[in-house]
Amino acid sequence: MQANRLYEDKNILRIAVPSDPRSLDPAIAYDVVTWPLVRTIFHGLIDYDDDLNLFPWQAESWTISDDGRTLIFKLRPDVRFSNGRKVIAPDYVYTLERILDPTTKSPGQGFFRNIVGARAFQDGMADHVSGLKAPDDETFIIELSQPDLPFLYVLAMPFAYVVPREEIEKEASDFGRYPVGTGPFFLSDWRRGLILRFKRNPDFYNPAGIKLDEIEIMVGGDATVHMMMFERGELDIASVTSSGIPDPDFIRVMKNPNLRRLVATQSLNALFYLSMNTEMPPFDQVKVRKAVNHAIDRDRIIRLISDRGVVANGVLPPGMPGFNEHLKGYDFNPEKARQLLLEAGYKDGFKTELMIVAQNSTETKIGQAVQQDLERVGITLELKPVTGATRIEALGHRKTVPFGTFGWYQDYPDPSNFLDVLLNGRRITDINSNNVSFYNNEKVNSLLEEAAFITDQNRRLGLYQEAEEIIVDEAPWVFLYHPNMYILRQAWLKGLKLNPVWPIRYEKMWIEKD
Repeated sequence: MQANRLYEDKNILRIAVPSDPRSLDPAIAYDVVTWPLVRTIFHGLIDYDDDLNLFPWQAESWTISDDGRTLIFKLRPDVRFSNGRKVIAPDYVYTLERILDPTTKSPGQGFFRNIVGARAFQDGMADHVSGLKAPDDETFIIELSQPDLPFLYVLAMPFAYVVPREEIEKEASDFGRYPVGTGPFFLSDWRRGLILRFKRNPDFYNPAGIKLDEIEIMVGGDATVHMMMFERGELDIASVTSSGIPDPDFIRVMKNPNLRRLVATQSLNALFYLSMNTEMPPFDQVKVRKAVNHAIDRDRIIRLISDRGVVANGVLPPGMPGFNEHLKGYDFNPEKARQLLLEAGYKDGFKTELMIVAQNSTETKIGQAVQQDLERVGITLELKPVTGATRIEALGHRKTVPFGTFGWYQDYPDPSNFLDVLLNGRRITDINSNNVSFYNNEKVNSLLEEAAFITDQNRRLGLYQEAEEIIVDEAPWVFLYHPNMYILRQAWLKGLKLNPVWPIRYEKMWIEKD
C-alpha cells in the first residue's frame, strides 16, 4: 500500500461507489448506499446512539401524550441550513407535508399516513395536513390518528430530515442534485459518472464532533476495481456496497492476518430475496411461486457468498423482535417444484427474466445459480442486468418487472418495517412502491394494521408472526438469506462503528496517522 497516503489529505475521506446516487433528496433517496451520503448533508429531529437508543438530535426534547397520539418536539435554537437560514418549526411541517404530497413521489409517504389529515391531504381534500402544527418557531406538534409505537423510529429515518422550502422551490425538481440541509457537510461538486465531493458545513450546529474536512467519492468501477484501488492506498474503504468486501477477494482477505485485522463485521437485520410480481403471469399463481421456491438451492447460494449469511425461512431476520425460529420455509425439492408447475398448468415450464444489479458480483453469481436451478425444472430464465437505481425504480413500478432481486435493510428495529412496509397490500402505489411483489392479501393487511395500532408488545409480535406465516405460505418472494456485512478499511481510518440501523456513518469517521 502507498504509505504516503498516511501523510496526505489527513481530513479527506476517500471512497468509491459503482454508480451515481439516484438522488440526494431525503424524500426520494432510499437505498443502503445513498442513505449514508444523505446523512452527511441532512439531519432530523432524533437519531440512534451506538446502543440503538433514540436521543434528541435537532430537537432538544420531546413528549408524548398519555393516549400515545400527540408528539410535541422542542427544537434547538441554534440549527441552521447550509444556506445560513435558521431552522424553525414550520420547516418540519413543510418537510413532512412534502413527503405526503403525491407530486413528490416519495417512497416514504406510506410511513406518515397515520398523521391526522394525511389522507385528506393526499386525496386533494385539504391544502395542509391538519395533524402537523407549529404554534411557534421552536415547537413542532404531530397528531396521530392512532397510537403508533414505531412512529418515533419513523421520524429517525432520513425521509423526515428537515429541508428548506425556498431551496426546493428555487431548484424545483433538481433539489436532489443541489441539496441544502443542516448536516455536517454540504455537496460542493457532483460530476455524474465521475465524482462527488462534500465539504464541511461551516454553519453546522455541533462542529466539535466532526473531524473530517471533506468526503470525496469516486463514481464508477466495480467492486474488483475498488479493491485494487484500496490495496494501492487510494481508497479508505474497500467497498461501500451492501455486500462489503467483494466476493472474489473475501476468502483471500480473511486468510491474510494483516488484512483480516482491518475487517469490521456486523450481523444485519436484513433480507436478500427474489421478488415475484403477483400481479403478472405466471407469478399471479401461488403454485408457480411455491414451485420457484422449491426449485432454488439456498444452501448453494450461501456457499457462493462465502457463508456471509444464513438461509432465510421467512421475512424477519434473526435479530428482529418477533423472529419466529419455528417457521418452516421451503426445502430444495426440484421434483416437488415440477409437480407444482404441472398443477399450475405449466407442464413444459415457462420463460421469464430476472432483473439484477449489473455492477454487483454477488447478484451476478446468485442470478446465474438461480438460472441453473430453474432450468432443471423447465423454467427458462434470462438475466437482465441494470444499475442499482434503475432496478429500484423499475421494480417499484406497477406491472413492469415480473421477477427481480431485492434486498431490504432495517430502517428501524421493529417487525413492521419488514412486514407492513413491504407486504401490506394497502400500501401499494403505482410507482415507487416498496411492496415490489404487489402482494395483497386482505387477511394479512388486517393483521398488520391491527398490530400497528396496539400497545401490547407481546400481542403485536404474535400478530406479526401470524401474518408472516400466511405470507410464507403464499410465497410472494423467494426467501434467500439474511446477510452479514464485512467492511475492510485502512488502518488510518478511525471512527468506523457499525450498527444494524446505520451500517456505516461517514460523518463519524476521520483520518489519523498511526
